[in-house]
Amino acid sequence: MPIKITKTNGYKVTHGGKVSAKHTSKAKAEAQANLLRGVEHGWVPTREKTKKK
Repeated sequence: MPIKITKTNGYKVTHGGKVSAKHTSKAKAEAQANLLRGVEHGWVPTREKTKKK
């Protein structure tokens, strides 16, 4: 599904008709879109990197 970032009162991130973020900053909207793209391509958030610290 295409992930769209639109400028409203802040920024809004949508994908497939669902809203993932509203009224956020541009940097956070781009980070959310990158996260959604990763999940779409098979990435599973396991937190392995942060558990080892």
